[in-house]
Amino acid sequence: MNTFKRKALASAVLGTLGVVGSAHAIYQDPTNLGEALIYPYYTVNNDPAGNPFNTFISVINTTASVKVVKVRFREGKASAEVFDFNLYLSPNDMWTGAVIPSSTDVTSPAALISADLSCINPGPIGLVGQQFRNYQYTGLTADLLPGTLDRTREGYLEIFEMGVLPPGALATAAIHVQPGAPTCTGLTGAVAGTVGSVLLPPTGGLMGTGTIINVTSGRDTMYTANAFGAWVVGGTAYSDIGNDAPNFSATTPATSIVVSAPNAATVVPNAYFSTWADSAIAGLGLAGSKAASATMMHSDVINEYILDSATASATDWVLTFPTKRLFVNGATAVAPFTAPLTASGACEVIDLTFFNREEGTSSAPPGSFSPLPPGAAANTLCWESTILSFRNGTTTAPSTPATPSLVLGSANVTTVGVTNTYQNGWAEVHFSGVNASTIGLVSVAAGSTTTPMVSAGAAAPGAQTFHGLPVVGFMVRTFTNGTLHCGTASCVGNYLGSASHGYRNVISP
Repeated sequence: MNTFKRKALASAVLGTLGVVGSAHAIYQDPTNLGEALIYPYYTVNNDPAGNPFNTFISVINTTASVKVVKVRFREGKASAEVFDFNLYLSPNDMWTGAVIPSSTDVTSPAALISADLSCINPGPIGLVGQQFRNYQYTGLTADLLPGTLDRTREGYLEIFEMGVLPPGALATAAIHVQPGAPTCTGLTGAVAGTVGSVLLPPTGGLMGTGTIINVTSGRDTMYTANAFGAWVVGGTAYSDIGNDAPNFSATTPATSIVVSAPNAATVVPNAYFSTWADSAIAGLGLAGSKAASATMMHSDVINEYILDSATASATDWVLTFPTKRLFVNGATAVAPFTAPLTASGACEVIDLTFFNREEGTSSAPPGSFSPLPPGAAANTLCWESTILSFRNGTTTAPSTPATPSLVLGSANVTTVGVTNTYQNGWAEVHFSGVNASTIGLVSVAAGSTTTPMVSAGAAAPGAQTFHGLPVVGFMVRTFTNGTLHCGTASCVGNYLGSASHGYRNVISP
C-alpha cells in the first residue's frame, strides 16, 4: 500500500471516529510501513553453548522520496543510547548492517558493521565496524546501574524519519550513481547542518526487519519491526548527530488512534481518538510520549512456550518497553509505570498464568520468578528490554542456573517456572503494578472520542483510560533434532523460530 493510500485510510478512520478538520494522530500501522520503526531486540550474547549471536538489521525506503532518518541503538537495561547516526535513504533504497561482538571477550561491547553504500553522517560504518559506547550511562549522566560496556551487548533499535529532502543538490547527492555509491556531497560532516533547514515533513513508507542468527549453532530467525504512522505531521523533526533527539516525546500532534477488539472493559470493538497532555512532573510523561505509548498499551501479553524434552526445546519471550525511559527516572515514575529506576532496575509487577495444550492451568505463585535483582520484589520485570525465560525443572529446562536465558543467552533475564509436567502450552503475562492496572494512561477529555466499530453509533466525547504498559516483542523457541543423516554420518539439526505476541487491551469507556 503506497503512502497516498495509507493516508487515505487514516483519513477514512478519522472520519469514522467523527474527528473533524485536518486531524492527524500517531497509530501503529498494520501494513508494517511507517515513519517510525521499533526493532524490539538485538543481541550479540553467547547462547548457553557459548556460541555468539549476531543481529542483522535492514530498513527499506519504499517511496520515491529521499528520506533523512535517525538510527539509534539503545541498551536493554535502561534504554541508554549506545550508538546513533543519520542515514540518507534514496528512493527505493535499502540499508543493511549487522550488530556483532567486538571481540570474543563477553565483557566487550557490541559493534556495528555495514558494507552498505547509502550516505551516513558522520561517515561510513565499514566492515572494520564501530563499537557501541557507554558515554550516556557513565560520567555526568551515570545511572544507578553498572557502567560496564557489556550492557551494550543486548537491547533494541529505533528509527525515526526526520523529513524528506526536496529535489535539488542535496537530494541528488544521496542518490546512488549506478552501480556505485552516491556522492554524499553536503550530507556529512559540519556542512550537514544545512540539511535540517530545507527538509519537508515525513511521508512514511519505511519498513524494517531484524534477523537474530547464531552461525556456529546453526540457528536463526527473523522479525518485522513495529511501524508507526503519522509520527510527525505538519513539520519536521531533524536533529544532528550526538544527542538523544528525536524520540517519541516529539510525537506531533500529541494525539493517537487505537482500534481495540472487545475486552474486559467493552463488549464491542471501539476506535479511540485520544488527545494527550504533559504530566505534572517536568521532563517525564510528555504529551507526545503518551500519544506514542497509547498505540502500544496492553494489559496482557499472550504467547506459546515449548519445553519438550524430546527436542531439547527452550523458550524465551522478548518484552521491550520502548517509551519507558520517557516516564521513569531515578527519583520517580509517571503512570502507567509504577517503579522509579534503582540499582535493581525499574521493576514492574506482573502476574503469570500458564496452560498446557489440554486446558490444564496454573498460576506462577509469588516468588517463583528469578533471578531477583537485589531489592527487587518477586514476580517483576525490571529492565527496559527484558527476556522472560520459561523453565519447568527438567534436564532441558532446569530451574537453575537462572542466567543466562536458555535461548538468547540474555543477562537481562527473568526466569519463571511452570509445572514440571507442562512441557508445552501457552501463557499470559498481566501487568499488575498499581499505575498500570489501576491508574493507567488517561487522555484529555477535550478532543478525545470513542466510537463503536460494529454499529452506526456516534462518537462519544470524553477522556479514556488505557490500562497496562506500552510493550512490543515476540517469542523465540528452539528445537534440536539429533537423528539427521548427513551422507553416511549422523549429525544434529538445530532450529530457531519466533512468533509475535498476542495482546489483551483494557480501555475504558
